[in-house]
Amino acid sequence: MHIELDKYAHINSHVHHWDTRFKIVSLVGLIVGFSFINKIVLLPFILIISFLLVYFSRLPARYLMKRLEYIIPFLFLAVFLLSITSGGEILYSFKILKVYKEGLIIGSVIFIRSIASILIFFVLLETSPFLQTMKALQALKIPSKLTGLVFFTYRYIYVYLEELRKMKIALRLRGYNNNSVLHSLRTNSAIIGSLLLRSLEQAERICTAMVLRGYSGNVQESSRFSARASDYVKSLITLVIILVIIIIQKTMP
Repeated sequence: MHIELDKYAHINSHVHHWDTRFKIVSLVGLIVGFSFINKIVLLPFILIISFLLVYFSRLPARYLMKRLEYIIPFLFLAVFLLSITSGGEILYSFKILKVYKEGLIIGSVIFIRSIASILIFFVLLETSPFLQTMKALQALKIPSKLTGLVFFTYRYIYVYLEELRKMKIALRLRGYNNNSVLHSLRTNSAIIGSLLLRSLEQAERICTAMVLRGYSGNVQESSRFSARASDYVKSLITLVIILVIIIIQKTMP
């Protein structure tokens, strides 16, 4: 199966039809607002917000869970380390292992806050074609060199992952297995070296082709953005949510 770019970027949803410039500012602002949360009572609120955004974006839940399965183990590890190293009131003790209440609370806040923020980031990334997102960033006066670098990095990570997938298939067809640790290490090192060489050669070919086609280091803005009344309404609602989160956070004891 080939890796697809912008697989769900053309779904018909309210989030997909949101002007990309307004969407970037609003959702990044929402993620920043989530970063202020450290009260447990607010955690269900921010989860509901992120789930509602996922619902209105119509992104498949299975697809998002597949993305999250690589992130959740690291978050669980962070919660575990905080719960046994933070000190304070002991909830559970077993020989030298102690679980502290304060660490568990802090870890839980970080875990839920991170999940909510990552879901919103996925919504932002997956509901617009990536090239359009880069153009919107340029329209927001983000340096064109930076947006160009991000675009090509994102684009060719998938190209190299596809090359890696093909190399793994070729190895399996030749009877490769991981029975011997030393042999596997040697083979995996050879794969990485071959992939780096292929990447360098392909990057040179791509650079030459782009220069011949007039590339000057900028992502060309071939389309103009036009905001509608609904874009302002969506952004205003998001702004109100951000302000409510910050006010509640600041006023709670």
